Amino acid sequence: MKKIYLYLLGLILLASCQESYDFDPGFTVPTTFEGPSAVQIDLTSSQNLVFKWEGGGANDGGIVLYSVLFDVAGGNFSDPVYTMTSDLGAHPQVTLNHVTLNKIARLAGLKTGETKELKWTVTASKGGVLKQAEGNGTVTITRPSEEIPERMYLTGTATENGGTDQREFRQVSDGVFVIFTNLSAGNLLFADALTEDAVHYTMGDNNRLAEGTTPFTVTAYDTPVRLTVNFNTKEMKTEKISGVRMIWGATFGVIAQMNYQGGGIFKADDVYVLFVDQSRPETNPPGWLSWTEERYYFIATIEGSDYCWGRNDGISAERPSDNEPLRFYELGEFGWSQWDHLWKMSGKLDTKYCTVTIDTNLEGMMVHQFSNIR
Repeated sequence: MKKIYLYLLGLILLASCQESYDFDPGFTVPTTFEGPSAVQIDLTSSQNLVFKWEGGGANDGGIVLYSVLFDVAGGNFSDPVYTMTSDLGAHPQVTLNHVTLNKIARLAGLKTGETKELKWTVTASKGGVLKQAEGNGTVTITRPSEEIPERMYLTGTATENGGTDQREFRQVSDGVFVIFTNLSAGNLLFADALTEDAVHYTMGDNNRLAEGTTPFTVTAYDTPVRLTVNFNTKEMKTEKISGVRMIWGATFGVIAQMNYQGGGIFKADDVYVLFVDQSRPETNPPGWLSWTEERYYFIATIEGSDYCWGRNDGISAERPSDNEPLRFYELGEFGWSQWDHLWKMSGKLDTKYCTVTIDTNLEGMMVHQFSNIR
């Protein structure tokens, strides 16, 4: 009897749920748009800029997803210059900072110091159906007088090879460039190209980046450094790299000490690889280790603190195939956490000698590679 009662109760609850909600795929689009009417871009500003819309929504009160489209004043949004999802995907607004809005303005063709009106609108989607609002908002944008370069080169007498090494920075985000190098006593100057019409940048008043062709003076460093040039904040940061080592994830045992070779490259030759295992007492396996340890990452000592140079994604380490793309070996920088950002070594490296190389700017990435396996 009890089972029959529970069954009937379940049917009643199911019926009541069906009566209380009926899916309706219909929805309408926003009708009004609200946002800043004019923006003077300030790349040092922390102010957020909010673009909102009202009207429209799902007929059944469900969720509608929104995207925001920006276009030039004469455009019709068929080929917008920039598209982004709304805050949290379904919130009726999008929040931008000055750096992102400056990027949108540059994509719309605004030169430095120019003022131009852009338009923006919203698309809504639900159940695979996409609709675009008929109306739009407008915003007049004035770009700053300085151009944020797309590329950056290091020049000057303090660079490697007596000032003849004019190397390219790696762009890590919009307006932010990084390079690893030795520095001797001398001067530096940045350039956006290695041509006669290149735009040059120096450290001007108040130690801020500014356009100019007068080099600035630097002192010698006894270790390689990482130079970070940030055109969003107009700052340059110099960090000493006092060591880079490759270690096993489980034991922290050092596999190789990476030596700076110049040209942004750290390398270790004749590295003997021996996976950590209980059957190999010479690998100093801890008593709790119940597997063969083949996972590794790098530890870089930067300004006296240790950082993990490890795998960018958050998935579990897996043994690589023989044809992994270069991006598989890309290095990201993180606070140290023992079991995160690990790779597994290829099985063919066990009991072999090899060369391990970190190239801090290869195809726009910082990557490591194994070579000369024997």
